[in-house]
Amino acid sequence: MRYLQNAEYHKPQGPIYIFVGGEWTITPGLLSTGLTHDMAVENGGMLYYTEHRYYGQSWPHENNSLTVAQLQHLSLEQALADLAYFIRYQKSHNPHLNHSKVILIGGSYSGSMAAWMTQLYPELIAASWASSAPLLAKADFHEYMKLFSSSLQLSYGHNCTERLEMGLQHLVELFKTNETESLLKALNACGNFNAMDALDRISFFNGIGNYFALIVQSYSTYIPVLCNALLRQQSSEEKALQNVLEQLYADDTQCQDFSYQAMLQLFEEHSDQRSGTRAWLYQTCNQFGWYTTTISDSNSSSSFGSQVPLWYFEHLCRDSFGAGQTSSKLQANIARLNAQFGGIAFNQSERYREVIFTHGQLDPWRALGQRHGNQAIVLSGYSHVEDLASINVKDTVSMNLAKLRVMSFLRRHIAAI
Repeated sequence: MRYLQNAEYHKPQGPIYIFVGGEWTITPGLLSTGLTHDMAVENGGMLYYTEHRYYGQSWPHENNSLTVAQLQHLSLEQALADLAYFIRYQKSHNPHLNHSKVILIGGSYSGSMAAWMTQLYPELIAASWASSAPLLAKADFHEYMKLFSSSLQLSYGHNCTERLEMGLQHLVELFKTNETESLLKALNACGNFNAMDALDRISFFNGIGNYFALIVQSYSTYIPVLCNALLRQQSSEEKALQNVLEQLYADDTQCQDFSYQAMLQLFEEHSDQRSGTRAWLYQTCNQFGWYTTTISDSNSSSSFGSQVPLWYFEHLCRDSFGAGQTSSKLQANIARLNAQFGGIAFNQSERYREVIFTHGQLDPWRALGQRHGNQAIVLSGYSHVEDLASINVKDTVSMNLAKLRVMSFLRRHIAAI
């Protein structure tokens, strides 16, 4: 297990701040900047940044293997056990830490881990800050794309969302009527793409959805750029999106592979040693789901072109990890995880009392997190994990007040008894 450390500010028995790594490679930046760093400076804390097994350089197997047989050691429970072992090891091997209180900080999935640690290992954790943390596992995460649309409208206005929806319906009609030849040529699509193949078609719309949703989820300041690009098109409203996509791919020298096989190749055993895509897919296929569908299996309405069903992701799981990767297996594991940790249907006076939750108002992931009560903050105008940085005069007053609340909450849990 790889980890990074900053002991510059540490005073004997000062608090331990651990930024929990998720589905990425850890880097030193968070040890020298950000709110976690600032809290360590203020309170004489030890700073750690831990790396999740199977990501970055933390490989349980010497040959960095991602075969199905060796991926069996990748699970939430194993990752939380790694954290528990890490805490016990550091405290037992450093006499200046053996009485230190431990604060966990995480964002997105690692924020979920920071919260779940307080339930599984309460004796080790004084408090946690979970930023943008989904707590409810579910396969059919149809709420994501609906909240994406509402966040777009909230941030920019209904003209942008209407033009985007009209553009998507236009593309859907082209596929329905088999009139995609000129579209695919304009988008510089590779010759292997088959517009008549259901998996290729779904992959096309899933890719478009992911592109636009990522902007809203992670780069809220670029929302006006996206909407302005749509609204300044001089064509008919339904063709504005097509024009934007054509401009997006116009300068690429290589063709654009929109096919299902191209998607599948991202998760192949030998093609992913650094990005973490195969490992993360394995986790979602086995424990979390969190698939951003646009055709809901529930009774609620569909969204974003209504072209991406749950079975598409189930198919991707089977093709990536074998026939044993069934939807019933995932559903059983989801039910077990939600029963163990409570999902989002819990009373925080009884559960997660040591956790403060923050969510961006524009973040679609907020649908699966704790957003209510005195220990939950929803940040108006912000998106996914945009609150992890230091207090900054360029941020809104409400953002900086929220950070002060987080610091105050964690400070109370490290105060001497």
